[in-house]
Amino acid sequence: MITETEALAIARKAIEGKIEPEKGAPVKVEQQGDHYVVTFTHIPSSPNERGPDYAAQVTLDARTGKVLKVYAGS
Repeated sequence: MITETEALAIARKAIEGKIEPEKGAPVKVEQQGDHYVVTFTHIPSSPNERGPDYAAQVTLDARTGKVLKVYAGS
């Protein structure tokens, strides 16, 4: 089983060169069963901005650290 810290490092590497998380935006690491979901939060530039509330979301296998899915919001 990988740790939350390892999950975050793997997720950062998975989005490297694809999307740049916003400076100062919170990052959530949640274990959901046998997966970790790492969410790089999006900070809206205006209250009426539409779109996903995350810049990127990475799903990992909690046992192996293998990246299962990468979603980019923007």
